Amino acid sequence: MEKDFLPHLKKIIENPHHEQGVLMEQVRKVLLEYDMIDQNDYTSKKISDIYKEYAANHLRSNSKKQVPTGITLYDEVLGGLFPGEFVVIGSRPGMGKTQLIVNMALNISKQMPVLYYSLELSELMLTSRIAAAITKIPTDRIINSTITEQQKESIIKVADEIENLQLFIYERNTNGMSGFKEMCRKHVKEKGVKVIFVDYLQLLNSTRYRNNRELEIGYISRELKNIARELTMCVVATSQLSRSVEQRGGERKPILSDLRESGSIEQDADKVIFLYRPAYYGIVLDEDGNSTQYLMELILAKNRTGSLTRIRLRHDPHFSSFESFDPEHFSLPKDRLDEIEDESEEDVPF
Repeated sequence: MEKDFLPHLKKIIENPHHEQGVLMEQVRKVLLEYDMIDQNDYTSKKISDIYKEYAANHLRSNSKKQVPTGITLYDEVLGGLFPGEFVVIGSRPGMGKTQLIVNMALNISKQMPVLYYSLELSELMLTSRIAAAITKIPTDRIINSTITEQQKESIIKVADEIENLQLFIYERNTNGMSGFKEMCRKHVKEKGVKVIFVDYLQLLNSTRYRNNRELEIGYISRELKNIARELTMCVVATSQLSRSVEQRGGERKPILSDLRESGSIEQDADKVIFLYRPAYYGIVLDEDGNSTQYLMELILAKNRTGSLTRIRLRHDPHFSSFESFDPEHFSLPKDRLDEIEDESEEDVPF
């Protein structure tokens, strides 16, 4: 580590264009990045003082601090998202994890500022997903510009609604985790951001452990947890799963060991939620004999603050919709259903 650290520091110090204030800030960032500054003052807290603070901030407060996601059943079962919480949403490609967090970000941004850090989709692709979620026009038709004049008018009409969203999208790669943390601090300070969505965890990078991917992902996971606690906000990150899910056989429901490239993700996360669609694997009926065509299960595989459970949602990928699962009810109007009647066998990009 010292071999990497010294040339980096020397380059900054020898730069003749740096003013003193800028120089000191650059040096501080390098020292923090390489853990050369001890930020602890080693002061402990007495349990009675901690309890008094807890009682003042939680027990005596009538205001709810959790953030509703707008996914009704999720909020009813899990209470929404919580400040300081690090949530990981994992699945195999094509399950719908990006659509899920886009919907969450969209819903939350109607009430408070949200940052969406996209490393997978461009701003244009994300905007298409948001337009589909609001207008209920099939996502692929918006992306491929195969919409009718009436649908085009609907997209234009939602401009005012989108104008009122407190949703900020950042798609540029940061300079390692130190750059990511500075970007988060900036948005919290200047925009008042309460929730940060990261899509997806394995696309983040670090200047550390470049020759050991497992250690690098472990470090990134810990830093995501640290930034959630430091800024007292919720960080939600999607995560890819390993191919072992596909090789398992049977229902192929994911488990914690399927989290890709590092066991540290499982340890650091406060909640780990897996997305599972039986129809993805050709399972057409559930255990009660109901069609699984639109069934999505949110499997809560880890919950630091409660019990484990599963949440059954009705997810239609064509319209980016998420609703409580009721096998006897389908809320989309008939004209919407007619639009996808001939597309039922086609895959929709996620």
